[in-house]
Amino acid sequence: MNLHVIPDEIPNSVQILKFSFNYLPALYNFTFQRLTSLNYLDLTRCGITFMYEDIFKYQPDLAALILIGNPLVFIAARAFSGPLALKYLSLAQSKIQSLSDIPSDNIAYLEVLDIGGSEIRSLDGLSSFHCQNLHSLQLDMNSIDRIREDDLAPLRNVHGMSISFKGNDFVNIEPGAFKSLNLSSLDFSGCLSKMDFSSLLKGLEGLKTNRLNLGLYETDPNVYIPSAALQSLCTIFVTDLDFQLQHFSDLNNFPFDCLEWIKKLDLTRAHLDSLQFNMTGPSTLSHLVLDENRFKDVCNINTRNFPLLTHLSVSGNSKQLNFSSKCLEHLGILEELDLSLSLVNPRGPCCNDQLFGLSELKLLNLSYGSQMLWSSQPFSATPQLEHLDFSHSYYTLNDSSPFSNLQNIKTLNLSWSNTSLTNVHIFKGLKNLQLLNLKGNTIQGGVLTQTELFKHVPLLETLILSSCTITAFEENLFKGLMHLRQVDLSENKLVKLSTSVFYSLHFLELNYASNAIVTVDVGSVMDLGNNSTVDLSYNPLVCNCSNFAFINWVIKNKIKVKHLMETTCNGTGTRIIDAELQCELPVVVLAFVIILVAILITLAIFCLVRRIRKYSRYSQL
Repeated sequence: MNLHVIPDEIPNSVQILKFSFNYLPALYNFTFQRLTSLNYLDLTRCGITFMYEDIFKYQPDLAALILIGNPLVFIAARAFSGPLALKYLSLAQSKIQSLSDIPSDNIAYLEVLDIGGSEIRSLDGLSSFHCQNLHSLQLDMNSIDRIREDDLAPLRNVHGMSISFKGNDFVNIEPGAFKSLNLSSLDFSGCLSKMDFSSLLKGLEGLKTNRLNLGLYETDPNVYIPSAALQSLCTIFVTDLDFQLQHFSDLNNFPFDCLEWIKKLDLTRAHLDSLQFNMTGPSTLSHLVLDENRFKDVCNINTRNFPLLTHLSVSGNSKQLNFSSKCLEHLGILEELDLSLSLVNPRGPCCNDQLFGLSELKLLNLSYGSQMLWSSQPFSATPQLEHLDFSHSYYTLNDSSPFSNLQNIKTLNLSWSNTSLTNVHIFKGLKNLQLLNLKGNTIQGGVLTQTELFKHVPLLETLILSSCTITAFEENLFKGLMHLRQVDLSENKLVKLSTSVFYSLHFLELNYASNAIVTVDVGSVMDLGNNSTVDLSYNPLVCNCSNFAFINWVIKNKIKVKHLMETTCNGTGTRIIDAELQCELPVVVLAFVIILVAILITLAIFCLVRRIRKYSRYSQL
């Protein structure tokens, strides 16, 4: 809005003020003087250059101050005096060149300090901060090129802090600089363009942290890491380790056993075609992420080394991922398996042999896979399944009820598959199903007539039938679904809004968007409850007297109509609530017309009778 002062229209009692992208080149002790209740203040990109003393003298409750993107030249020593417990301070992209330029006397209770994207060159000045309460220190995308052991001395007695150095081009980190630090997370992603990976790890020796990010960005130069460079990892206590986009020359010789505390390992796009660590015993790893690699077969992961895995993801594999029998048989407690976007190709009938041993599996994602031949009851090896995603995949059935043993399934995604809805037994056994996605499965003939199709899913709450080329459906199709709360019938070819087919209209969200509905019988929406909605956006609705009753209902029930701005008159693009219709005559005019018609009829009858009598007299002469 290009405001230069705080407008008088802003009340003195305001607690949250978002004043970003205005123009305040300098902040004085009177700038916010009357706003004594401020708790949150956002001054992003306000062109602030100078911050003078006691700016927030009258804001004792100020807890969050956002100063992103201001070209700060001067910050007075008492610039932050006033607030009793400022907890969040962001000076990101502020051109600050040293931590010493930030006055620290009045921010003893600070929990988050964000100075990312500035021009800080070292950690000099960190010792002046009160770090006991600091939870997060964001120093990413600065110009820090080295870290000495003394630089981190103020953090030796601080526990659970998160520190981000990502995007700094480090040249040197003193060996053991992070020794004895106990952090929540440490991020060194994108920091290896000028420094050897082994030098970085030597600087981290003795560190204890829950999460350690050592990945790269797509714009970073390739880094090839030999197994010898990973030896220092054995001296780092870490539970969550991220190596995204790294290149490993040889993982076979790395003694993975030494990472005895690790629980999660992320090797996304690490250019791997096999995973063979040098191990003498089983790992304690519970989460393994191998997305966007180039495995030929699931068996190449060698999961026998990770018997405690509960989560395994091999999504987005760059090659067609073959899935041979019993590759995962050692993962007896695996709960989530994601093989999506990998053109997963089972060797032989799917999927009992491939899923052998996964009796505790609760989530299985096989979306965007290759065409499969399903064996009879293809998921009998995973009886505890609760979520199954088979979207954008094709299969051939071996029996009519492939899910009959999956009593615990809650969500089933069969969108854009070749699921035939003429098979009334296909959902047999899914008695606890709550969400069913059938989007993109073509209905032959356009009319959904199988009234017994959903009788096996009595607890269904969400049903998606969009993009199925539906033109109509049987009246009793959804009557048995007493728990239905959301129905998506968008992007079909329906010409009628029908609500009588549902068990109840009290708590129902109906999506009829992008169909071919021209007129709406107002009776079909009159019974929608206060907690129900209907979406008729992008339908060719006519705005004339044939739709007058419905348009009038919409005007009075806007809260029940979703995407009202996109619910428009066909041809004109005018919102239906803005349509100007004159379809009813005033009562006085209507009464006058009726009386006039009655008089005219009476006169006509009177004239006719007189003429007949006159004719009779002439006839007697």
